[in-house]
Amino acid sequence: MLDQYDRNSRLKPALLCGLPLVASIVLLTPDLGAIWGPIGAVVIYCGGSIILVQTVRDLGKKLEKRLYQTWGGKPSVAMLRHADNRLPEAIKSRYRSFLSHAIPGLTLASPQEEEANPEQADAGYNSANHWLLEHTRDRAQFNLLFSENMNYGFRRNLLALKSIALAIDAVALMLVVGIAVASWTGQFVSTLQTLPAEWWVSAVISMIHTLYFIVFIHADWVRMAAETYAKQLLATCDVLESANHT
Repeated sequence: MLDQYDRNSRLKPALLCGLPLVASIVLLTPDLGAIWGPIGAVVIYCGGSIILVQTVRDLGKKLEKRLYQTWGGKPSVAMLRHADNRLPEAIKSRYRSFLSHAIPGLTLASPQEEEANPEQADAGYNSANHWLLEHTRDRAQFNLLFSENMNYGFRRNLLALKSIALAIDAVALMLVVGIAVASWTGQFVSTLQTLPAEWWVSAVISMIHTLYFIVFIHADWVRMAAETYAKQLLATCDVLESANHT
């Protein structure tokens, strides 16, 4: 059984990654397509979906480390830095004040301390970040945060699968081209006229899938979702502070 996060952020990217090849096989080889249902049921019953989810998770986590290095740190940690300007200063000061008072033993760095020892300052911000994550696990209470986390996970994992997706696209396009070559009549136009509608559907799916991954799936696309999630996580400081006062 997969939970909502696993389905939306891990399983769906994997399925989207393999879409053109599956579509090509089902559409262009009906005899083989007829057996995919029983085969799929057996694979799922034997834990295939769980293995797929865990593989995607591991690939996403490996990519995440590289992305954080490129971005200058985890966004929800970096946004607490004095030197970061992605949050209005008044809002950031309010979050820092709440975290300093809510977390026992936590002292967040001053601007001078952060400049003198950035690693030690980040250790405090990481501690605050970890505390927030532990206190916002209630999906019903923090539903918007959970949704933004799924959005970020979906994009990150899709980027982690980009090279695999493009390889699958290449195989699907080779299958499409192979069918066209096998149907060659000696003339280009007449060959296209003899190709069935299933061939055209498969070709369009493969080409759109390829272009989508090349054009839209990139690090900046993931970063937008990561920063939206980070802002939403830090915004829970206001929710938690209000809860403490009631």
